[in-house]
Amino acid sequence: MQHFRDAMQKIPELEQLEFNTAQQRDAAITQRDQFNDKYQAKKWQLSAAINSMPQGLIMLDGRANVVAMNNNYRRIYNLPETIRAGSTLEKILQHRIKSGLFSDDIAKHLAAIVDRIARREPTAYEIALNDGRTINIYERPMDGGGWVSVHEDVTDLRHGQRMLERTERLLATIVENVHEGIIAKDARTLRYLFVNKAAEKMIGMSRAEIVGRTARELFSPEAADLIERRDRQLLAQKQQFEPIVDTIDSPVRGRRVICARRLQIGGAGEQPHTFVTMVEMGADRERQ
Repeated sequence: MQHFRDAMQKIPELEQLEFNTAQQRDAAITQRDQFNDKYQAKKWQLSAAINSMPQGLIMLDGRANVVAMNNNYRRIYNLPETIRAGSTLEKILQHRIKSGLFSDDIAKHLAAIVDRIARREPTAYEIALNDGRTINIYERPMDGGGWVSVHEDVTDLRHGQRMLERTERLLATIVENVHEGIIAKDARTLRYLFVNKAAEKMIGMSRAEIVGRTARELFSPEAADLIERRDRQLLAQKQQFEPIVDTIDSPVRGRRVICARRLQIGGAGEQPHTFVTMVEMGADRERQ
């Protein structure tokens, strides 16, 4: 009977212990669910962030296994949905070989990337794909290990740069070979910034002797006064549409008649930063 009474007295303690254990279990489950919710939210935020990037992005671990990649990376290299996080970079390169977008040695390429990951050496370079596209690649180590690589299709940009370079070479060729003297000056300091071959011949000095100087350092005081007066007239009236004929003393050519047109250069609403003078030179005054 005593044992029975002792057992009956322990029942409330056991019930309380069971109740406490249930509470702890429920709290642990709630904490686990909250953690999973936060994890899923962070995972969704990361996925949304990398997929909103205009560039392609791939994250690798230390052995060049894919941790994550965005849709633009898939688009750049035409990757199927079967290649995803958990795949290897080697599998991506094998697919690129089959689709004609990779022609290097896979083993050497992978070894170089794994070496850079191990040395945590950031790098940037460009590759030319077999379909004519140019891809700019930036690689950086991630905190805690791993590697992130950003791929940007710069085909249009490089094409535009090549077109601009060709245009600049064409314009330079034209400017250097026209019979008019072309002179560019800084609108603030009135210092010479550029002269073409015809202007060198008219002034009688080399480009190296002219550029960086003012008219007062090159011409007589009388000629410098006239040049600076014409320059300031241009700056005051914004543009000079009609040519102006003057007689000027050239330091080497002597007294000459010139016909000059001037044009200011500056963006809309901006103060002019440069102006260009186009000069034709006639015979000396005594022969007029």
